[in-house]
Amino acid sequence: MKNTDADCEKLLAVKRAMDTGVTGRHPSSAGKRFSKAEALRIYADLRQSIREETLRNIVANMPKNYFLINSERALARLNERLRDETEVAVDTETTGVDVYTDVIVGISLTLPSVSIPPLADRGMHAYIPVMHDEGDQLARDYVLSELRWFLDSDDIGKVLHNAIFDIAMFRRHGYDLRGVTWDTMVAMHLLNENEPSYRLKDLAPKYLGVESDTFAELFGKTPFNEIPLDIALAYAAKDTDLTWRLYEFQRRHFAKLPTVLEYYQTVEVPLLYVIVDLEANGYILDLDFAKEYGEQLRARANELQAKLIGVLAQYHDGAEPINLNSNPQMKAAISKAIGRELPNMDAKKTLKPLAKQYEVIADLLEYRKITKLSGTYIDALPTKQNPTTKRWHSRFNPIGTVTGRFSSGKDEDAAESNSFNVQNQPEDARKMFVAPPGKVLVSADFKAQEIRCTAYMSGEPVLIEAFEKGIDPYANMASMYYKRPYHEVNKLPNGEDTPERKAMKVVWLATLYGMSDYSLADMLGLKKAEATAFKDELFSGMPKLSAWLKANEQDVAKYGFVWADKQQRKRRLPDGRLKRKEIPYGKWQDPKYEEARQHNAKIGRAMRQGTNARVQGSSAIQTKVTMIKAHAECVKREGWALWGTIHDELVFEIPEDFTREDIAVIERIMTQSYRWGDVVANGTDIAIMTRWGKGVTPDDWFANRESKESA
Repeated sequence: MKNTDADCEKLLAVKRAMDTGVTGRHPSSAGKRFSKAEALRIYADLRQSIREETLRNIVANMPKNYFLINSERALARLNERLRDETEVAVDTETTGVDVYTDVIVGISLTLPSVSIPPLADRGMHAYIPVMHDEGDQLARDYVLSELRWFLDSDDIGKVLHNAIFDIAMFRRHGYDLRGVTWDTMVAMHLLNENEPSYRLKDLAPKYLGVESDTFAELFGKTPFNEIPLDIALAYAAKDTDLTWRLYEFQRRHFAKLPTVLEYYQTVEVPLLYVIVDLEANGYILDLDFAKEYGEQLRARANELQAKLIGVLAQYHDGAEPINLNSNPQMKAAISKAIGRELPNMDAKKTLKPLAKQYEVIADLLEYRKITKLSGTYIDALPTKQNPTTKRWHSRFNPIGTVTGRFSSGKDEDAAESNSFNVQNQPEDARKMFVAPPGKVLVSADFKAQEIRCTAYMSGEPVLIEAFEKGIDPYANMASMYYKRPYHEVNKLPNGEDTPERKAMKVVWLATLYGMSDYSLADMLGLKKAEATAFKDELFSGMPKLSAWLKANEQDVAKYGFVWADKQQRKRRLPDGRLKRKEIPYGKWQDPKYEEARQHNAKIGRAMRQGTNARVQGSSAIQTKVTMIKAHAECVKREGWALWGTIHDELVFEIPEDFTREDIAVIERIMTQSYRWGDVVANGTDIAIMTRWGKGVTPDDWFANRESKESA
C-alpha cells in the first residue's frame, strides 16, 4: 500500500505489539481477513499504552547532563555558570500558544561550554519548572527576577527556535529577552526554503539523526503544567539540546555562504524584534460598522440567492433544492442555462471571462464574494478580540513564502484561535479597522516595487528611462509597442486602464510570475501561438531585459537556483536541472506519455519561476530592511508604531497632530532605506486615514486641516 509515514509508524507499532503478545486481533474483526483498517483500530486502542511506554523510555534514557533546577541553590549555581557563556540556547514551556494570554510554566537552557566531571558529555541542559501542578519548584516571579540580568544582557547571545514566540512570552511577564543572535527556524529557511516543515521535531531527525516526538504525540492535549517533572525535564531540556545542535549544524553550512550569513545576521535576526512589536501593537475594530455592514451584505446575499435559484432551479435535475455552493450542481445547471458546457467552475479562468456576457454568472460571482466576505471576515473577525489586550492581533511570518515575502497565516488555520490573516483582508473588510483615538494611519507603499527591481537587475533602458522621466512604465511600453502617443495609451479619465496598458501589464506580470503561455493566452483572449508571438515581439524591443530573462532560465537549468540581490538569498529550483523526457512528435496528448508530460512541465515551471524568484526575493529584502529602519524611527518618536506590512505597503500609526516633516520622514524611510543601486530611484505613494482603506493624500489632509483651523 501507499502508506504515509505516519501510517507506517502506526502499523509497525501494531506489529511490534502483536509480535510481543501485547495485543491480538481486534474483537470487531473476528473471522475477517486482517486489514489496514483493523490495524489502525488496534493502534487507537494501543495509543495510550504506547505513549506511556514511550514516556518511560524517555526518562530512563535521559542523558546524564540534563538537570532539573528546582532549588535556590541550584538556580544560583546555574547563574554562575551562565556568566561564563557567550551563547546559550533558550526555550519556554507554556500553557498554550497565545502570547498575550497564556503563561510560562518552565524555562529550558542549554549551556554548551559547561564541563561537569565525571560526566563525559560536554554541556549542561537545564529545565527550570515554575508553574507545574505537582513537584518541588521555584516561583516564576523569583526565577525571572534572578535571571533578569541574563535576559537583559546583550553580551550573552541567545539561540532559539521560533524566537518570536519566546520573546513575546517573556514580555508577557514583563521581561525582555535581549541579545537574540540566532533563530534556527528562520536560519533553516535560508538554507532550504523548500523544507516541508520547519518544526524542530521534524528537522532534528533529518539533519541531526535524532528522533524526536512532537508534543501532541507524547502528551495529546495535556497542558504542559500537568506533566510530571521528570518527564518535563526530559522533553524540555531536549528541546534546547537539539536547538543548539541544529545551530552548530547551520553554522557549518553558513560558513560556505558568507553573503547569506551576513544578510541573515543583519536583517532576519533584528527583524524578529520588529515583528514582536508589530504583532503586539494590534488593531482596533469598529464593531458597530461591522454589524451594520454585515447586515447589508446578508441582505444582498439573500437577494442574489433568491434570484439565482429562480433562474437555475429549472435546470437542476436533483430531488433536493439546488445548492449554490455545490460546484458540480452549479456547473451542470449553468452550462444548461447559458447553452454551453463549462469546463470547470474556476472563478478566475472560467467564470470571470464570461461574467460580462452572462448575467447569471456575474450574479453567482457576486454571491460567492459576498458570502465569503460576510462569513470569513465580517462575521468571524469581531469574535477574535484578544481577551487580555482587548485588541485584535495578527501574525506576521517572515518565512511564510519560499521567496522570503511575509505571510500572515491562513484564515482556515486560525478558525479556532484569536489570530487572523490581516494581509488577506478584502478592501471592503478593511473599513472595519480604525486608528486609535488621537491617532491616524499612514499608508506608504513601494511604488512599482517589482518593476523597479527588474529595471535595476536587468539594466533595461526602456524601464530605467520611464522611472527617470517619472512616467508609467506600462504605458511607456504600450506607447513603444503600439507606436501611439503616451497619453493615448495611459489610463482613462476614470482611472481605469486603457486596453493597451492592460495588455502590457498582463504580459509583464505573466512573465514575472512564471505564467505559461497557455495561461497568458486565456487572460488575453488569444490563441496560445498568438500570445507567444505577442510576448516575444514586446520583449524584442527590450533586448537587455530579454537577455536577463534568458540568463535567469539558464541559471536555473545549470545550477538549480537563482540569487536575489547581492547574493543575499537563494531560491532553489532543483527541478530545473532535470533532463527532459522525449515525447514523439504528434504524441503530446497520448495518455501513454502523461508521466513524461508531467515531468517536463515541472522543468518548465522551474525555468519560469527563476525571474519571479529573483524579483520577489530582492523585493522581500527591500521590505524587511525598510521595516527595520521604520521600526527604529518609531521607537524614537512618542506615539509612533509600525501598524502593519501588507504586501508592498507599510502602515504607520502616528499621532493625529503630525507635521509635514513627519510625512517627509516616512517618505525618506520608504525611498532611502534600501536603494536599487544608483540606477533606479524608489518611489512611494502616501495616504493618510482614520479608517483603513479610506485615505487621502498628504496635501489634501493638510488643506482640510488648515480649512478647519481657519473656520
